[in-house]
Parts: sequence; structure tokens; C-alpha cells
Amino acid sequence: MLSPISISFVAAGAAIQAKGLLYRFKPSRTGQSPDWSNSGMQPVTHELGSPITDKRYWEGRYALCELTLQDEAGERLVMNDAVVAVSRAKNIVTTQLVGRDGTVKEYINAGDYQLNILVGVAAVRDGVIVDEYPEDGLRELRAFLDGNTALQVHSAFLDIFDINRVVIKSYSLTQDTASNYQSLTISAISDEEYTIYGTDY
Repeated sequence: MLSPISISFVAAGAAIQAKGLLYRFKPSRTGQSPDWSNSGMQPVTHELGSPITDKRYWEGRYALCELTLQDEAGERLVMNDAVVAVSRAKNIVTTQLVGRDGTVKEYINAGDYQLNILVGVAAVRDGVIVDEYPEDGLRELRAFLDGNTALQVHSAFLDIFDINRVVIKSYSLTQDTASNYQSLTISAISDEEYTIYGTDY
């Protein structure tokens, strides 16, 4: 007949084994201690380079995909720091049948594209990034987002999905007071122009 193991005995045994492992450790350094005096030399400093904001520098280079918005008045806003996530669900009607597993699927149509756009706004003056909060850029972007009409949209990424028109559902941002950069998230859905014809006269 086996006797139950004492919890205190197991804990004590593990402690003794760990103590034995500590005995096997060797010092990490056996030679002379390092010299932190830099041998009397002064540290060398370098000036930080300015961000490259000239668009011509990026010609022929891989960079972020530009996203352009245009309202009904023809005003355009180009965002060169925008990352878009696209999803789409199909509208399918399912019918359960008695005595059978699963359902009968009746395909209706494809739903709207759901877009989640992450935008970064930097403070820029005369084509150069400056150390200020991007208040002007946010005001300009808000004018587009607060409109109650669909917006024309263009980017190489969205062209893949034939998305050229969107409706803004919502946007959100948390104030960043530690830099000259502000990020915000935009939620939108795709929209298509269509004409409805009536048969009742």
C-alpha cells in the first residue's frame, strides 16, 4: 500500500536540488574588471538627420501606399501615411431541414466592404516636419470625415478590390501630447453609385 507524499517534503526536496545547482554556477568574470573611463577620450556626437519629406526622393522606391479622399465639391486630401484593412461578408440565407444535419444555403449577394483605416498625421510646414502638434492637419482631415456625403477614394490597394467610393461611419483618436504625430482610426464602408428604375407609372 502506497503512503501519501507529504507536500512539505516535496517542497524541501526541490529547494535542496536548487541549492545544489547554485553551487555549480561559476563566476561570470574571472579577469580584470572593464574600464569605463573611455581611456580619457571624449564621446563623439552626431547630429540627427532631418526626415526626408521631398516626394521626389521616393520616386522608384517602395513606400507606404497613398490614400486620396475627394468630396463632392472636388476638394482633395492626400494621406501618405494610411494603412487600410478590408473585410467583406456575404449575405447568405440558411434554411434548416427536419431530419438532416446542416442547412441549405441560398446565396443572395456580397455585402459591403468594411474598411478600417489607420491614419497618421504629422505637423508639416513648408514641406518639412516640425516639432509641433499637427492641429492644422487634423482640422483639415476632420472637415472630410464630418461630411454627410459619400467620398471618392483612391489608392493602389483599394483599386485591387474596385473600391472607389466610401461612406465614413465613425472615427476615433486618443490625444498624443508627447510628439508631433497623431494617429486616428477611421471606420468606413464601401459605396457604389446606382440608379433605381421604377415600373409603376
